[in-house]
Amino acid sequence: MFFIGCEKSDNDLKVESIIDTKWTLSKIIDNTTSEITNFPTEIENFEIVFRKNGKINLPDYCNYSFGEYILSESNSINIYNVGEGTEKYCSPELRMDWETLFINNLVSAKTYSVENNQLKIYSESNYDLVFEFVEYYDSDKGKLLFYTNSHIIDCVFDIELFVNGDKIGNIDAHSTYTDNDCNCDNSTGIGLLLNLKKGTYDYSANEINCISTNKVNSWSGQVNVIGDSCTVIFLDINE
Repeated sequence: MFFIGCEKSDNDLKVESIIDTKWTLSKIIDNTTSEITNFPTEIENFEIVFRKNGKINLPDYCNYSFGEYILSESNSINIYNVGEGTEKYCSPELRMDWETLFINNLVSAKTYSVENNQLKIYSESNYDLVFEFVEYYDSDKGKLLFYTNSHIIDCVFDIELFVNGDKIGNIDAHSTYTDNDCNCDNSTGIGLLLNLKKGTYDYSANEINCISTNKVNSWSGQVNVIGDSCTVIFLDINE
């Protein structure tokens, strides 16, 4: 006798809730004309993440990156505080047109439905936003951001980072991050962003180039990573 095991594929998943899920926009339907416009292949996908804490992420958009949502009875949905809305030019122009159309209908969302791993958001402006399921979002994971002011010293710097004794990467002048949950230096700076299971971790960091000009060039300690949030460690060269 023998057993054959198999892993469940994404096609086998039955998504019944939008909480803790990631979706990608596939089409927009104009209900006034019944016109269906498929998402163009010339630009990257528009993804949206609905987190358990009531926040949404809009990864890799041009002018928008975050928002909040509330679910209520009869599949009602309210999406608000969508930002940042910088109104900068997005290239190609087609991307800007789609992003504007998408956001305008997202913030006027009224109801939603989930069926066959497809999410539809129905807006008050008579447009339907249609999404395909991508993956589940893990709220048990938290973000850990290491960032530094070593770039203010006029020399080439390089910081080695260790978590629980394992090297997890380096920070140098090219190690930029952008993340609204880790709001340091206007959400953009020099640093390294990790996703870790919630828990307590030991960390250490050593600068290996600018050590002669810094007041401090090594750091260590313990950090508690909280699920679905960001914990920030500042590696201050002047502390």
